[in-house]
Amino acid sequence: MTTNVDTFNDGGSYFVRAEIEARSVNIHGPFPDPQTAQKLQADLIAYLKQASEQLKEQLRRATSPPGK
Repeated sequence: MTTNVDTFNDGGSYFVRAEIEARSVNIHGPFPDPQTAQKLQADLIAYLKQASEQLKEQLRRATSPPGK
């Protein structure tokens, strides 16, 4: 995971940008048939959509100024 905080000027106003970058790769298997693999794929898509929304909220809080 990498983080970066910087300040920039745009149109006479100043902004502070906070970035958090992360990547996770998992491989599951082997599976005996494509249907089993496709079932897990569908389950993971649903789960990761939900987890992604929760992570976005946590990242928003992590990059918000203290006390806000």
